[in-house]
Amino acid sequence: MADDDVTLTELSEQTGESPRTLRFYVMQGLLSGADASGPRARYPLEHVARVRWIRARQSEGLSLGRIARDLQALDTAGLPLPNDPPLPASAPSVGVPVSSSAIDYLQRAGLLSGPAAPAEAPLSAAPAEVSRSTWEHLLLAEGVELHVRRPLDPFTQRRVKQLLQYARDTFRKS
Repeated sequence: MADDDVTLTELSEQTGESPRTLRFYVMQGLLSGADASGPRARYPLEHVARVRWIRARQSEGLSLGRIARDLQALDTAGLPLPNDPPLPASAPSVGVPVSSSAIDYLQRAGLLSGPAAPAEAPLSAAPAEVSRSTWEHLLLAEGVELHVRRPLDPFTQRRVKQLLQYARDTFRKS
């Protein structure tokens, strides 16, 4: 654990995002998870800038799917987050969108060729790494839970059901 790591509460205070939103970003792959769980969980200080960058892209109208693709492109290339290009003095400051996506940044840096991705791709085009899942907590006995990530395939679902029945029978016998 680095000295400059922050707790979820500190990350929330520094970014203005709720802890729930930050956990959602982790679940969506926009942020890496904590190095531990519970009160010892710490996040890299770099997440402050990353969350602010995500929020800025959202305010430009980009979806989280597009933002996730941009972040993945940056992470794959090993590049830091791009700084927003400064507006020329003669440029109007209102109503003129400034292209500042990570894809544009990679193209300007000469690391990506070809035309830029459309400003808004459908959510179905999101990378496989950004997938939704939920965790279900199944009570086996007082103080004993089984955590299962959903959805499950039918075979695994049957096995989990068998495991639950076996575990409940075992705890009842005690």
